[in-house]
Amino acid sequence: MEKIFIVEDDREIVTQLEHALRKRGFDARGVKEFNSVMLEFSEYNPQIVLMDLYLPIYDGYYWTSKIRTASTCPIIFISSAETRTNAITSMNTGADDYIEKPFDIDILIAKIRALLRRSYDFTSMANTLSFGLYKLDLINSQITIDDKKVDLTAHEFVLMKKLFENQNHTVTKSELMQALWNTDNFVDDNALQVSMGRLRKKLAEIYLDRNIHTHRGKGYILEK
Repeated sequence: MEKIFIVEDDREIVTQLEHALRKRGFDARGVKEFNSVMLEFSEYNPQIVLMDLYLPIYDGYYWTSKIRTASTCPIIFISSAETRTNAITSMNTGADDYIEKPFDIDILIAKIRALLRRSYDFTSMANTLSFGLYKLDLINSQITIDDKKVDLTAHEFVLMKKLFENQNHTVTKSELMQALWNTDNFVDDNALQVSMGRLRKKLAEIYLDRNIHTHRGKGYILEK
Protein backbone atom coordinates (compact mmCIF):
# COMPACT_ATOMS: atom_id res chain seq x y z
CA MET A 1 0.00 0.00 0.00
CA GLU A 2 1.56 3.29 -1.12
CA LYS A 3 1.94 5.92 1.60
CA ILE A 4 1.00 9.57 1.07
CA PHE A 5 2.41 12.21 3.45
CA ILE A 6 0.27 15.37 3.64
CA VAL A 7 2.04 18.58 4.71
CA GLU A 8 -0.95 20.93 5.08
CA ASP A 9 -2.03 23.14 8.00
CA ASP A 10 -5.77 23.19 7.24
CA ARG A 11 -7.05 20.26 9.33
CA GLU A 12 -10.30 20.06 7.38
CA ILE A 13 -8.41 19.63 4.11
CA VAL A 14 -6.10 17.05 5.71
CA THR A 15 -9.08 15.05 7.02
CA GLN A 16 -10.78 15.15 3.63
CA LEU A 17 -7.60 14.08 1.84
CA GLU A 18 -6.91 11.25 4.28
CA HIS A 19 -10.45 9.93 3.83
CA ALA A 20 -10.40 10.22 0.03
CA LEU A 21 -6.95 8.63 -0.32
CA ARG A 22 -7.70 5.74 2.03
CA LYS A 23 -10.97 5.12 0.20
CA ARG A 24 -8.93 4.69 -3.00
CA GLY A 25 -6.49 2.22 -1.46
CA PHE A 26 -3.68 4.49 -0.23
CA ASP A 27 -2.25 4.89 3.26
CA ALA A 28 -2.38 8.61 4.12
CA ARG A 29 -1.10 10.65 7.04
CA GLY A 30 -1.03 14.37 7.77
CA VAL A 31 1.92 16.06 9.45
CA LYS A 32 1.48 16.55 13.19
CA GLU A 33 4.18 19.06 14.14
CA PHE A 34 5.29 21.70 11.64
CA ASN A 35 8.71 22.12 13.24
CA SER A 36 9.52 18.42 12.71
CA VAL A 37 8.38 17.76 9.14
CA MET A 38 11.63 16.03 8.21
CA LEU A 39 11.53 13.77 11.26
CA GLU A 40 7.96 12.69 10.51
CA PHE A 41 8.85 12.25 6.83
CA SER A 42 11.75 9.94 7.71
CA GLU A 43 9.70 7.90 10.17
CA TYR A 44 6.75 7.49 7.78
CA ASN A 45 8.91 6.91 4.66
CA PRO A 46 6.17 7.79 2.12
CA GLN A 47 6.06 7.21 -1.63
CA ILE A 48 4.45 10.62 -2.35
CA VAL A 49 4.34 13.96 -0.51
CA LEU A 50 1.49 16.48 -0.89
CA MET A 51 2.99 19.85 0.06
CA ASP A 52 1.09 23.05 0.81
CA LEU A 53 2.87 26.32 0.05
CA TYR A 54 1.95 28.53 3.02
CA LEU A 55 2.71 26.71 6.29
CA PRO A 56 3.49 27.64 9.91
CA ILE A 57 7.18 28.26 10.75
CA TYR A 58 8.63 27.45 7.28
CA ASP A 59 6.91 27.42 3.88
CA GLY A 60 6.55 24.55 1.42
CA TYR A 61 9.60 25.65 -0.59
CA TYR A 62 11.78 25.22 2.50
CA TRP A 63 10.51 21.75 3.34
CA THR A 64 10.71 20.63 -0.29
CA SER A 65 14.38 21.66 -0.37
CA LYS A 66 15.02 19.81 2.89
CA ILE A 67 13.33 16.64 1.63
CA ARG A 68 15.35 16.83 -1.58
CA THR A 69 18.59 16.66 0.40
CA ALA A 70 17.57 13.22 1.66
CA SER A 71 15.12 11.72 -0.82
CA THR A 72 13.88 11.64 -4.42
CA CYS A 73 10.34 10.92 -3.23
CA PRO A 74 7.86 12.65 -5.61
CA ILE A 75 6.33 15.88 -4.27
CA ILE A 76 3.09 17.48 -5.46
CA PHE A 77 2.58 21.11 -4.47
CA ILE A 78 -0.94 22.07 -3.39
CA SER A 79 -1.67 25.76 -3.10
CA SER A 80 -4.47 28.28 -3.36
CA ALA A 81 -2.02 30.77 -4.83
CA GLU A 82 -3.01 31.00 -8.47
CA THR A 83 0.17 32.40 -9.92
CA ARG A 84 2.44 30.95 -12.56
CA THR A 85 5.44 32.09 -10.51
CA ASN A 86 4.54 29.80 -7.60
CA ALA A 87 4.24 26.81 -9.93
CA ILE A 88 7.63 27.52 -11.52
CA THR A 89 9.31 28.19 -8.16
CA SER A 90 7.93 24.96 -6.68
CA MET A 91 9.34 22.97 -9.62
CA ASN A 92 12.72 24.69 -9.34
CA THR A 93 12.78 23.90 -5.62
CA GLY A 94 12.31 20.20 -6.32
CA ALA A 95 8.58 19.54 -6.67
CA ASP A 96 7.39 17.15 -9.37
CA ASP A 97 3.91 18.53 -10.01
CA TYR A 98 1.55 21.32 -8.97
CA ILE A 99 -2.20 21.53 -8.39
CA GLU A 100 -4.26 24.54 -7.35
CA LYS A 101 -6.94 24.74 -4.66
CA PRO A 102 -9.79 24.10 -4.88
CA PHE A 103 -8.94 20.92 -6.77
CA ASP A 104 -10.86 17.93 -8.08
CA ILE A 105 -9.87 14.90 -5.97
CA ASP A 106 -9.99 12.63 -9.03
CA ILE A 107 -7.49 14.86 -10.83
CA LEU A 108 -5.20 14.75 -7.79
CA ILE A 109 -5.49 10.96 -7.63
CA ALA A 110 -4.63 10.77 -11.34
CA LYS A 111 -1.53 12.91 -10.74
CA ILE A 112 -0.50 10.72 -7.80
CA ARG A 113 -0.86 7.50 -9.78
CA ALA A 114 1.00 8.94 -12.77
CA LEU A 115 3.91 9.97 -10.53
CA LEU A 116 3.97 6.56 -8.87
CA ARG A 117 4.16 4.86 -12.27
CA ARG A 118 6.98 7.13 -13.41
CA SER A 119 8.94 7.03 -10.16
CA TYR A 120 8.75 3.38 -9.13
CA ASP A 121 9.22 0.23 -11.16
CA PHE A 122 6.05 -1.59 -10.13
CA THR A 123 6.04 -3.82 -13.20
CA SER A 124 8.98 -5.98 -12.21
CA MET A 125 8.49 -5.64 -8.47
CA ALA A 126 4.71 -5.94 -8.32
CA ASN A 127 4.78 -9.42 -6.81
CA THR A 128 7.90 -9.16 -4.65
CA LEU A 129 9.56 -6.93 -2.08
CA SER A 130 13.33 -7.00 -1.60
CA PHE A 131 15.67 -6.66 1.37
CA GLY A 132 19.23 -7.24 0.27
CA LEU A 133 19.24 -10.70 -1.33
CA TYR A 134 16.02 -11.68 0.41
CA LYS A 135 12.76 -11.62 -1.56
CA LEU A 136 9.27 -11.54 -0.07
CA ASP A 137 6.89 -13.27 -2.47
CA LEU A 138 3.57 -11.42 -2.16
CA ILE A 139 1.68 -14.09 -4.08
CA ASN A 140 2.89 -17.26 -2.35
CA SER A 141 3.65 -15.76 1.11
CA GLN A 142 7.25 -16.94 1.05
CA ILE A 143 10.68 -15.49 1.76
CA THR A 144 13.40 -16.72 -0.56
CA ILE A 145 17.16 -16.36 -0.79
CA ASP A 146 19.26 -18.29 -3.29
CA ASP A 147 17.62 -21.74 -3.46
CA LYS A 148 16.13 -21.61 0.04
CA LYS A 149 12.57 -20.60 0.91
CA VAL A 150 10.51 -20.19 4.05
CA ASP A 151 6.72 -20.44 3.97
CA LEU A 152 4.87 -17.89 6.11
CA THR A 153 1.54 -18.12 7.90
CA ALA A 154 -1.01 -15.35 7.31
CA HIS A 155 0.10 -13.48 10.46
CA GLU A 156 3.79 -13.94 9.70
CA PHE A 157 3.26 -12.64 6.17
CA VAL A 158 1.54 -9.47 7.44
CA LEU A 159 4.41 -8.81 9.85
CA MET A 160 7.10 -9.34 7.21
CA LYS A 161 5.27 -7.23 4.64
CA LYS A 162 5.13 -4.29 7.05
CA LEU A 163 8.83 -4.71 7.89
CA PHE A 164 9.89 -5.06 4.23
CA GLU A 165 7.85 -2.00 3.25
CA ASN A 166 9.44 0.06 6.03
CA GLN A 167 12.96 -1.40 6.14
CA ASN A 168 15.50 0.69 8.06
CA HIS A 169 12.60 2.47 9.79
CA THR A 170 10.97 1.44 13.05
CA VAL A 171 7.46 0.01 12.66
CA THR A 172 5.57 0.75 15.87
CA LYS A 173 3.72 -1.87 17.87
CA SER A 174 0.54 0.06 17.22
CA GLU A 175 1.05 -0.12 13.44
CA LEU A 176 1.74 -3.86 13.56
CA MET A 177 -1.26 -4.63 15.75
CA GLN A 178 -3.45 -2.51 13.48
CA ALA A 179 -2.22 -4.51 10.48
CA LEU A 180 -2.68 -7.87 12.22
CA TRP A 181 -5.94 -7.37 14.05
CA ASN A 182 -7.30 -4.08 12.65
CA THR A 183 -6.97 -2.54 16.11
CA ASP A 184 -4.35 -1.42 18.60
CA ASN A 185 -6.71 -1.20 21.55
CA PHE A 186 -7.83 -4.47 23.07
CA VAL A 187 -5.21 -6.92 21.81
CA ASP A 188 -2.69 -7.80 24.51
CA ASP A 189 0.78 -6.51 23.62
CA ASN A 190 2.07 -9.95 24.55
CA ALA A 191 0.25 -11.44 21.55
CA LEU A 192 2.44 -9.37 19.22
CA GLN A 193 5.60 -10.44 21.06
CA VAL A 194 4.59 -14.10 20.76
CA SER A 195 3.90 -13.73 17.03
CA MET A 196 7.23 -11.99 16.48
CA GLY A 197 9.05 -14.63 18.53
CA ARG A 198 7.66 -17.44 16.40
CA LEU A 199 8.50 -15.54 13.24
CA ARG A 200 12.10 -14.95 14.30
CA LYS A 201 12.53 -18.62 15.12
CA LYS A 202 11.34 -19.58 11.64
CA LEU A 203 13.54 -16.96 9.96
CA ALA A 204 16.61 -18.32 11.75
CA GLU A 205 16.65 -21.05 9.09
CA ILE A 206 17.79 -18.43 6.55
CA TYR A 207 19.57 -16.15 9.07
CA LEU A 208 17.11 -13.30 8.51
CA ASP A 209 16.20 -13.20 12.20
CA ARG A 210 19.45 -11.34 12.96
CA ASN A 211 18.21 -8.40 10.86
CA ILE A 212 15.03 -7.84 12.90
CA HIS A 213 15.75 -5.67 15.92
CA THR A 214 13.54 -4.62 18.80
CA HIS A 215 13.30 -0.95 19.72
CA ARG A 216 12.24 -1.36 23.32
CA GLY A 217 8.94 0.33 24.02
CA LYS A 218 8.54 1.39 20.38
CA GLY A 219 8.43 -1.46 17.90
CA TYR A 220 10.58 -3.40 15.45
CA ILE A 221 12.93 -2.59 12.61
CA LEU A 222 14.30 -4.62 9.67
CA GLU A 223 17.77 -3.31 8.94
CA LYS A 224 21.10 -4.43 7.53
